[in-house]
Amino acid sequence: MKKLFRKAMNVAGSVALVGLTVGVAAAASYPDPFTSDTAIVVGAGAAPSDNIAAASIAANLDAESAGTSTTTLTDAEGVTEEEVVLGGQIDATGYKVESTMTDSKIPSLLDEKISWDDGDGSDDYDIHEEIIIGDMSLITSLDDEDLDGVALTNNKAFEYRYIFDDALNVSLIGTDDADTLYMTILGKQYEIDDMTATTIKVVTSDEVALSIGESVTADGKVFTVDDVFDGKAQINGEIISEGATEKIDGVQVRLDTVGYHSNAPELSKVIIRIGEDITKTYSSGDEYIGEDEDDPLWIWNIVDADQADGYVGVKYNANINDADDDEAGDSIKYEGAGYIMPTSFAEVRLDSLTDADYEDVTVKFAQEDLFNSTYGTANLEDEYVVVITAETTSSITVGSEETDEIYIWFAANNSETEGAAVPSVTGSIEVFYRDHDGDATPTGRARFELNKTMTSAGALTRVNVATIEIGDTVMDVDVSATGGYATVHFENPSDSDIDLAIGGTQITATAGTLERLGAVAEDADADDIKVNGTDVSTKEESIMDYYGIIVADEDAGGVEGNADEDEVTLSIPDEQVFAEVSVVAGGQASTSGDAGVMTVKDADVATVAGKNLVVIGGSAINSVAAELLGGAYREALFTSATGVAAGEFLIESFSRAGQTALLVAGYNAADTEKAVTYLLNNDVDTTVGTKMKGTSATEATVVTA
Repeated sequence: MKKLFRKAMNVAGSVALVGLTVGVAAAASYPDPFTSDTAIVVGAGAAPSDNIAAASIAANLDAESAGTSTTTLTDAEGVTEEEVVLGGQIDATGYKVESTMTDSKIPSLLDEKISWDDGDGSDDYDIHEEIIIGDMSLITSLDDEDLDGVALTNNKAFEYRYIFDDALNVSLIGTDDADTLYMTILGKQYEIDDMTATTIKVVTSDEVALSIGESVTADGKVFTVDDVFDGKAQINGEIISEGATEKIDGVQVRLDTVGYHSNAPELSKVIIRIGEDITKTYSSGDEYIGEDEDDPLWIWNIVDADQADGYVGVKYNANINDADDDEAGDSIKYEGAGYIMPTSFAEVRLDSLTDADYEDVTVKFAQEDLFNSTYGTANLEDEYVVVITAETTSSITVGSEETDEIYIWFAANNSETEGAAVPSVTGSIEVFYRDHDGDATPTGRARFELNKTMTSAGALTRVNVATIEIGDTVMDVDVSATGGYATVHFENPSDSDIDLAIGGTQITATAGTLERLGAVAEDADADDIKVNGTDVSTKEESIMDYYGIIVADEDAGGVEGNADEDEVTLSIPDEQVFAEVSVVAGGQASTSGDAGVMTVKDADVATVAGKNLVVIGGSAINSVAAELLGGAYREALFTSATGVAAGEFLIESFSRAGQTALLVAGYNAADTEKAVTYLLNNDVDTTVGTKMKGTSATEATVVTA
């Protein structure tokens, strides 16, 4: 059982929050009723922080429901391959997905010139971005029986690269005469203070402009600009000089710029940076910004950054290849989910699988009466046979006959063998079929169709005895024997086999039977059933091969093991099952999960009718908020309608279409950030009609009428 650990959360400029799973303290009501059947609504023109807040709340609610959230990109562009073969590395020859993608495949990737003055004049440098796909495979229950379906693995194989086509003189970065170097990494612009062949020094803190009296929440702390002076500012009571850094409440605060108006001090503004680190130097292999230092999911991969064709990269750092993997908080991806880069920059996603229709073919063992073509001159009673049965009367072809059932029998050399002038001295495999045409008596009984003579006593080189045709899927049914025991082979159109070992009395020239799977009746033995050469005899779950054929569906008796009942069901698709895989970038992150949480724009709220709503942002930028408050209020009108002024927020529950709509909104975007942080870390009563008003991410009170 997984335990959920609580962390203080904030959403101030922290794109890294997207996709995190975080618990909250026990609350009076929240997260109820939002742990199931919930949608989060953001305004179409909302600030980026509203989208970040939505992702944070979605992840939080999924965690509270003991589920796992899925974040995927919507409205992103890139490459979609519709027929990616199962069972192999998706970028291998014949598996469709390309290993390296640039702007020719993903339009949002950069391919441009950057200008930079290294102190000796400004020059242009060519750069471009790449997305790299490596060891990622589509696996089935043949690889891991605990899988819930086809899954996409990732063996440290998804990578972003910012490539220098022209070399920069990195030794001059950060020097007095050089301009500040900016690089857009994973879609986010960073100020670079230093760089070597394998290291990069990045300004990691977020930049924010504030006026006197305005606040920002960072790392769970609230920072307020008390006053602004010429070349200085007072923040949370501390005086900081322009260009200096001070630690306030345990967090680094740097005063980058002071815009002081001596004639109108109230109009003065400052630009500050706040964070655990203002700048940080990373080496290749270190955690990417925002990742856990000890167990990062994404790491820097910096190679020859001081040379032409060198690059600064960010690479996936886990080996996710089975159902139980949970490395650095990530897990294997099923249909509709994918691996997504930090800042939601790009994604490789398993979109869907071929929507094939299946027909069951069963293999079992029985004792049947067998009849030759003239019926009456020879018949064999209660003979041991392998019975192969399909659902329709034309699915199996043996010789020139179509049927739904065939019988494979061993005829010793003293048996009547139709089609041979003299009975074979080494024995034969004979195949009979159920007659549906009524052209012989008795109708519907086992009629002889073909004979395959053993090559020697107890041996038979693999021969074809029938075909199975389900839609576009044609499978050969072959038989071979060695050492006195037979194998029935089902060969799919990809030339891979499902092999059934047949047991009974050992086959000799004069005796032998085909009466069960393996050596022991109704008992799963090793090598009774092999799929693509893999022994699946004792598996307790259905097994899908790489064509899409499902072996031993549990409904057919394979509950205790695929071979335990001496009966095997092959569920055969009418066409090969392929995967649709996309590699995309751009767009917006949309999160959903076991809590039923999804994120939509306000214009699309009709698509989530019947769900509880968490509505992010004020009525001026979110039409659903305007509906709840009775108007698209701005500034003074918003204050008049809600009682919420600058620097304040509200969290209020409404009844909407029979469900609960929780409005989480501030006077401005920064105030909305405080509201979300408060919601995620404090007791909030979500009973309809309850309204809370707050002034900081840590303080709020219930408003009574």
